[in-house]
Amino acid sequence: MSEQATSTDPRSSAEQSNAELRREILRLRDLLIRKDAELGAAKGRLAELDDRSARVASAAARFEARLSGLGRLIGTALRMLQRQHG
Repeated sequence: MSEQATSTDPRSSAEQSNAELRREILRLRDLLIRKDAELGAAKGRLAELDDRSARVASAAARFEARLSGLGRLIGTALRMLQRQHG
């Protein structure tokens, strides 16, 4: 009979509910910590890609500037050759 009294005891039921709530809180906290770690890793990867993209864009701009200068030089040389032969 003492087992039945314990199972219907409101304090026992409240303690069990509190224990379940604590377990659920811990589970959700752990889930939040994992998601926060994943977010941090994704932000780090994004920063790496942004940096790489900026370096590639800078290199492309330098290359384009050099080609532009080279194009003007070749154009001037061709005009000079055409005048000499033309």
